[in-house]
Amino acid sequence: MYLTSIANLGKGFLDVFVTFGDMVAGAFGIKADTKKSDIGKYFTDIEKTMTTVKKKLQDEVANNGNYEKVKTVVDKFITGTLDKIAAGAKEAAKGATGSDVIGNAVKDQAAVPAEVASVKALVKGIKTIVDIVLKKDEGSADSTKTEEAEKKSIGKLFSGKKDTDGTEVQAAAASASIGAVIGADILQAIAKSASTEADKDIDKASNAAEIAAAKADANGKDFGDGQKDAVIAAGIALRAMAKDGKFAANNNAKDADAINGIAASAVGKTLSTLIIAIRNTVDSGLKTINEALAAVKQEDKSAEATNPAEATTSGQ
Repeated sequence: MYLTSIANLGKGFLDVFVTFGDMVAGAFGIKADTKKSDIGKYFTDIEKTMTTVKKKLQDEVANNGNYEKVKTVVDKFITGTLDKIAAGAKEAAKGATGSDVIGNAVKDQAAVPAEVASVKALVKGIKTIVDIVLKKDEGSADSTKTEEAEKKSIGKLFSGKKDTDGTEVQAAAASASIGAVIGADILQAIAKSASTEADKDIDKASNAAEIAAAKADANGKDFGDGQKDAVIAAGIALRAMAKDGKFAANNNAKDADAINGIAASAVGKTLSTLIIAIRNTVDSGLKTINEALAAVKQEDKSAEATNPAEATTSGQ
Protein backbone atom coordinates (compact mmCIF):
# COMPACT_ATOMS: atom_id res chain seq x y z
CA MET A 1 0.00 0.00 0.00
CA TYR A 2 2.75 2.46 0.99
CA LEU A 3 4.87 1.93 -2.07
CA THR A 4 1.88 2.04 -4.37
CA SER A 5 0.63 5.33 -2.96
CA ILE A 6 3.89 7.11 -2.38
CA ALA A 7 5.52 6.01 -5.63
CA ASN A 8 3.25 8.65 -7.14
CA LEU A 9 4.35 11.17 -4.53
CA GLY A 10 3.80 14.13 -6.82
CA LYS A 11 0.04 13.49 -6.93
CA GLY A 12 -0.26 13.97 -3.20
CA PHE A 13 1.47 17.33 -3.49
CA LEU A 14 -0.55 18.79 -6.35
CA ASP A 15 -2.14 21.33 -4.00
CA VAL A 16 1.32 22.46 -2.92
CA PHE A 17 2.37 23.15 -6.49
CA VAL A 18 -0.92 24.94 -7.17
CA THR A 19 -0.01 27.17 -4.21
CA PHE A 20 3.44 27.74 -5.67
CA GLY A 21 1.84 28.69 -8.98
CA ASP A 22 -0.41 31.20 -7.25
CA MET A 23 2.57 32.67 -5.41
CA VAL A 24 4.59 33.04 -8.61
CA ALA A 25 1.63 34.79 -10.22
CA GLY A 26 1.33 36.97 -7.13
CA ALA A 27 4.99 38.00 -7.33
CA PHE A 28 4.66 38.93 -10.99
CA GLY A 29 1.52 40.85 -10.07
CA ILE A 30 3.19 43.11 -7.51
CA LYS A 31 2.23 46.73 -8.22
CA ALA A 32 3.11 50.15 -6.89
CA ASP A 33 0.08 50.06 -4.58
CA THR A 34 1.05 46.71 -3.04
CA LYS A 35 1.44 47.21 0.71
CA LYS A 36 4.55 46.35 2.69
CA SER A 37 2.36 44.11 4.86
CA ASP A 38 1.33 42.21 1.71
CA ILE A 39 5.00 41.36 1.20
CA GLY A 40 5.15 40.19 4.81
CA LYS A 41 2.15 37.93 4.17
CA TYR A 42 3.90 36.60 1.07
CA PHE A 43 6.81 35.43 3.22
CA THR A 44 4.39 34.01 5.79
CA ASP A 45 2.70 32.04 3.00
CA ILE A 46 6.08 30.60 2.03
CA GLU A 47 6.57 29.47 5.64
CA LYS A 48 3.10 27.89 5.73
CA THR A 49 3.69 26.08 2.44
CA MET A 50 6.93 24.56 3.74
CA THR A 51 5.08 23.45 6.88
CA THR A 52 2.40 21.82 4.71
CA VAL A 53 4.97 19.87 2.70
CA LYS A 54 6.72 18.81 5.92
CA LYS A 55 3.50 17.54 7.50
CA LYS A 56 2.53 15.58 4.39
CA LEU A 57 5.90 13.85 4.37
CA GLN A 58 5.89 13.19 8.11
CA ASP A 59 2.41 11.66 7.87
CA GLU A 60 3.56 9.31 5.11
CA VAL A 61 6.59 8.22 7.13
CA ALA A 62 4.56 7.81 10.35
CA ASN A 63 2.03 5.60 8.59
CA ASN A 64 4.72 3.50 6.95
CA GLY A 65 7.71 3.30 9.26
CA ASN A 66 9.17 0.07 7.90
CA TYR A 67 11.32 1.71 5.25
CA GLU A 68 14.26 3.22 7.12
CA LYS A 69 16.11 4.26 3.96
CA VAL A 70 13.16 6.34 2.84
CA LYS A 71 12.72 7.85 6.31
CA THR A 72 16.37 8.92 6.28
CA VAL A 73 15.96 10.71 2.94
CA VAL A 74 12.73 12.38 4.08
CA ASP A 75 14.22 13.51 7.40
CA LYS A 76 17.24 15.00 5.62
CA PHE A 77 14.99 16.92 3.22
CA ILE A 78 12.87 18.23 6.08
CA THR A 79 15.73 19.41 8.30
CA GLY A 80 18.12 20.47 5.54
CA THR A 81 15.66 22.20 3.25
CA LEU A 82 12.06 22.68 4.39
CA ASP A 83 12.81 23.79 7.96
CA LYS A 84 15.48 26.24 6.81
CA ILE A 85 13.31 27.81 4.11
CA ALA A 86 10.45 28.12 6.61
CA ALA A 87 12.74 29.74 9.19
CA GLY A 88 14.09 32.19 6.61
CA ALA A 89 10.61 33.14 5.44
CA LYS A 90 9.43 33.64 9.03
CA GLU A 91 12.38 35.95 9.71
CA ALA A 92 11.92 37.92 6.49
CA ALA A 93 8.23 38.47 7.25
CA LYS A 94 9.25 40.41 10.39
CA GLY A 95 10.88 43.04 8.19
CA ALA A 96 7.99 43.66 5.80
CA THR A 97 5.34 45.34 7.92
CA GLY A 98 3.15 48.40 7.82
CA SER A 99 0.22 49.66 5.78
CA ASP A 100 2.39 51.87 3.55
CA VAL A 101 2.68 50.88 -0.10
CA ILE A 102 6.02 49.48 -1.23
CA GLY A 103 7.09 52.43 -3.37
CA ASN A 104 5.75 54.98 -0.93
CA ALA A 105 6.98 57.87 -3.07
CA VAL A 106 4.52 60.73 -2.73
CA LYS A 107 4.67 64.05 -4.55
CA ASP A 108 6.83 66.58 -2.71
CA GLN A 109 8.34 64.10 -0.23
CA ALA A 110 11.87 63.66 1.08
CA ALA A 111 13.45 60.22 1.30
CA VAL A 112 13.02 58.23 4.53
CA PRO A 113 15.40 55.42 5.51
CA ALA A 114 14.01 51.96 6.13
CA GLU A 115 13.99 50.84 9.75
CA VAL A 116 17.31 49.11 10.45
CA ALA A 117 15.76 46.19 12.35
CA SER A 118 13.40 45.53 9.46
CA VAL A 119 16.21 45.61 6.91
CA LYS A 120 18.24 43.20 9.04
CA ALA A 121 15.29 40.80 9.31
CA LEU A 122 14.74 40.82 5.55
CA VAL A 123 18.43 40.29 4.80
CA LYS A 124 18.81 37.51 7.36
CA GLY A 125 15.67 35.73 6.23
CA ILE A 126 16.32 36.00 2.50
CA LYS A 127 19.95 34.92 2.96
CA THR A 128 18.80 31.80 4.83
CA ILE A 129 16.56 30.88 1.89
CA VAL A 130 19.06 31.84 -0.82
CA ASP A 131 21.73 29.64 0.77
CA ILE A 132 19.39 26.68 0.24
CA VAL A 133 17.74 27.39 -3.11
CA LEU A 134 20.46 29.07 -5.19
CA LYS A 135 23.80 27.60 -6.20
CA LYS A 136 26.91 29.61 -5.33
CA ASP A 137 27.45 30.50 -8.99
CA GLU A 138 23.79 31.28 -9.65
CA GLY A 139 23.60 35.05 -9.79
CA SER A 140 26.26 37.56 -8.77
CA ALA A 141 26.18 40.53 -6.43
CA ASP A 142 28.88 42.08 -8.64
CA SER A 143 26.74 42.10 -11.78
CA THR A 144 26.72 45.55 -13.39
CA LYS A 145 26.27 47.02 -16.87
CA THR A 146 25.03 50.61 -16.76
CA GLU A 147 27.14 53.77 -16.92
CA GLU A 148 28.79 55.10 -13.75
CA ALA A 149 27.19 58.56 -13.86
CA GLU A 150 23.77 57.04 -14.36
CA LYS A 151 24.21 54.70 -11.40
CA LYS A 152 25.52 57.41 -9.08
CA SER A 153 22.47 59.63 -9.65
CA ILE A 154 20.16 56.95 -8.24
CA GLY A 155 21.53 57.74 -4.77
CA LYS A 156 19.29 60.80 -4.63
CA LEU A 157 16.21 58.56 -4.59
CA PHE A 158 17.46 57.24 -1.24
CA SER A 159 18.89 60.43 0.24
CA GLY A 160 17.18 63.26 -1.60
CA LYS A 161 15.01 66.12 -0.47
CA LYS A 162 11.63 67.08 -1.81
CA ASP A 163 11.21 69.70 -4.57
CA THR A 164 14.30 68.82 -6.60
CA ASP A 165 15.24 65.17 -5.97
CA GLY A 166 13.26 62.08 -6.86
CA THR A 167 12.93 62.83 -10.55
CA GLU A 168 11.74 60.80 -13.52
CA VAL A 169 15.31 60.84 -14.84
CA GLN A 170 16.61 59.26 -11.63
CA ALA A 171 13.78 56.73 -11.78
CA ALA A 172 14.79 55.87 -15.35
CA ALA A 173 18.38 55.30 -14.21
CA ALA A 174 17.11 53.03 -11.44
CA SER A 175 14.96 51.15 -13.93
CA ALA A 176 18.04 50.62 -16.11
CA SER A 177 19.96 49.16 -13.16
CA ILE A 178 17.09 46.79 -12.33
CA GLY A 179 16.79 45.78 -15.98
CA ALA A 180 20.53 45.17 -16.28
CA VAL A 181 20.50 42.27 -13.80
CA ILE A 182 18.57 39.07 -13.20
CA GLY A 183 16.60 38.20 -10.09
CA ALA A 184 19.32 35.84 -8.87
CA ASP A 185 21.82 38.74 -8.96
CA ILE A 186 19.52 40.77 -6.72
CA LEU A 187 19.03 37.87 -4.31
CA GLN A 188 22.78 37.28 -4.07
CA ALA A 189 23.34 40.98 -3.42
CA ILE A 190 20.83 40.86 -0.56
CA ALA A 191 22.33 37.64 0.82
CA LYS A 192 25.84 39.10 0.74
CA SER A 193 24.85 42.31 2.54
CA ALA A 194 26.74 42.86 5.76
CA SER A 195 24.95 44.11 8.84
CA THR A 196 23.92 47.74 8.65
CA GLU A 197 23.36 50.58 11.08
CA ALA A 198 21.35 53.77 11.14
CA ASP A 199 22.52 57.17 9.87
CA LYS A 200 24.94 55.98 7.19
CA ASP A 201 25.44 58.42 4.31
CA ILE A 202 24.32 57.08 0.94
CA ASP A 203 27.69 57.85 -0.67
CA LYS A 204 29.35 55.64 1.97
CA ALA A 205 26.89 52.74 1.59
CA SER A 206 28.68 49.64 0.35
CA ASN A 207 25.94 47.01 0.26
CA ALA A 208 22.20 46.65 -0.28
CA ALA A 209 21.30 46.77 3.41
CA GLU A 210 23.27 49.98 3.96
CA ILE A 211 21.60 51.53 0.91
CA ALA A 212 18.12 50.65 2.19
CA ALA A 213 18.78 52.15 5.63
CA ALA A 214 20.90 55.13 4.52
CA LYS A 215 19.86 58.48 5.96
CA ALA A 216 18.34 61.36 4.03
CA ASP A 217 20.51 64.38 3.31
CA ALA A 218 19.49 68.03 3.23
CA ASN A 219 21.19 68.44 -0.14
CA GLY A 220 20.67 64.96 -1.54
CA LYS A 221 23.71 62.82 -2.36
CA ASP A 222 24.78 60.53 -5.17
CA PHE A 223 26.09 57.02 -4.66
CA GLY A 224 29.83 56.70 -4.25
CA ASP A 225 32.05 55.39 -7.03
CA GLY A 226 31.86 51.80 -8.19
CA GLN A 227 28.35 50.88 -7.08
CA LYS A 228 27.02 47.74 -8.80
CA ASP A 229 23.67 47.44 -10.56
CA ALA A 230 22.82 44.27 -8.61
CA VAL A 231 23.49 46.00 -5.29
CA ILE A 232 21.47 49.07 -6.31
CA ALA A 233 18.51 46.92 -7.39
CA ALA A 234 18.74 44.98 -4.13
CA GLY A 235 18.83 48.22 -2.14
CA ILE A 236 15.72 49.43 -3.95
CA ALA A 237 13.92 46.16 -3.20
CA LEU A 238 14.90 46.25 0.48
CA ARG A 239 13.84 49.86 1.04
CA ALA A 240 10.57 49.19 -0.77
CA MET A 241 9.77 46.13 1.37
CA ALA A 242 11.10 47.24 4.76
CA LYS A 243 9.12 49.14 7.36
CA ASP A 244 9.18 52.97 7.05
CA GLY A 245 11.25 52.99 3.84
CA LYS A 246 10.37 55.78 1.40
CA PHE A 247 11.94 57.19 -1.74
CA ALA A 248 12.32 60.88 -2.49
CA ALA A 249 9.86 62.45 -4.92
CA ASN A 250 9.75 66.00 -6.24
CA ASN A 251 6.66 68.13 -6.74
CA ASN A 252 5.65 66.40 -9.98
CA ALA A 253 3.15 63.57 -9.43
CA LYS A 254 4.26 61.89 -12.66
CA ASP A 255 7.78 61.52 -11.28
CA ALA A 256 6.46 59.96 -8.05
CA ASP A 257 4.52 57.43 -10.13
CA ALA A 258 7.68 56.51 -12.04
CA ILE A 259 9.60 55.97 -8.79
CA ASN A 260 6.85 53.79 -7.35
CA GLY A 261 6.94 51.79 -10.57
CA ILE A 262 10.64 50.98 -10.22
CA ALA A 263 10.12 49.95 -6.59
CA ALA A 264 7.43 47.48 -7.67
CA SER A 265 9.67 46.21 -10.47
CA ALA A 266 12.58 45.51 -8.10
CA VAL A 267 10.40 43.74 -5.53
CA GLY A 268 8.56 41.71 -8.16
CA LYS A 269 11.78 40.58 -9.81
CA THR A 270 13.26 39.60 -6.45
CA LEU A 271 10.30 37.65 -5.11
CA SER A 272 9.35 35.91 -8.36
CA THR A 273 12.90 34.58 -8.68
CA LEU A 274 12.90 33.53 -5.03
CA ILE A 275 9.63 31.59 -5.16
CA ILE A 276 10.55 29.86 -8.44
CA ALA A 277 13.85 28.78 -6.87
CA ILE A 278 11.99 27.49 -3.79
CA ARG A 279 9.50 25.61 -5.96
CA ASN A 280 12.30 24.00 -7.97
CA THR A 281 14.14 23.03 -4.79
CA VAL A 282 11.04 21.40 -3.31
CA ASP A 283 10.36 19.61 -6.59
CA SER A 284 13.93 18.31 -6.67
CA GLY A 285 13.65 17.10 -3.08
CA LEU A 286 10.43 15.21 -3.78
CA LYS A 287 12.04 13.60 -6.82
CA THR A 288 14.95 12.44 -4.65
CA ILE A 289 12.46 10.88 -2.22
CA ASN A 290 10.69 9.20 -5.13
CA GLU A 291 14.01 7.76 -6.29
CA ALA A 292 14.63 6.35 -2.82
CA LEU A 293 11.17 4.81 -2.87
CA ALA A 294 11.76 3.28 -6.28
CA ALA A 295 15.00 1.73 -5.00
CA VAL A 296 13.21 0.23 -1.99
CA LYS A 297 10.46 -1.10 -4.22
CA GLN A 298 13.05 -2.75 -6.46
CA GLU A 299 14.78 -4.28 -3.43
CA ASP A 300 11.44 -5.70 -2.27
CA LYS A 301 10.82 -7.20 -5.70
CA SER A 302 14.29 -8.75 -5.71
CA ALA A 303 13.80 -10.18 -2.22
CA GLU A 304 10.42 -11.55 -3.22
CA ALA A 305 11.89 -13.24 -6.28
CA THR A 306 14.73 -14.73 -4.22
CA ASN A 307 12.62 -15.88 -1.27
CA PRO A 308 8.87 -15.64 -1.95
CA ALA A 309 7.83 -17.22 1.34
CA GLU A 310 9.93 -14.84 3.47
CA ALA A 311 8.81 -11.82 1.46
CA THR A 312 5.19 -12.82 1.95
CA THR A 313 5.68 -13.22 5.69
CA SER A 314 7.44 -9.84 6.06
CA GLY A 315 4.72 -8.11 4.06
CA GLN A 316 1.98 -9.30 6.44
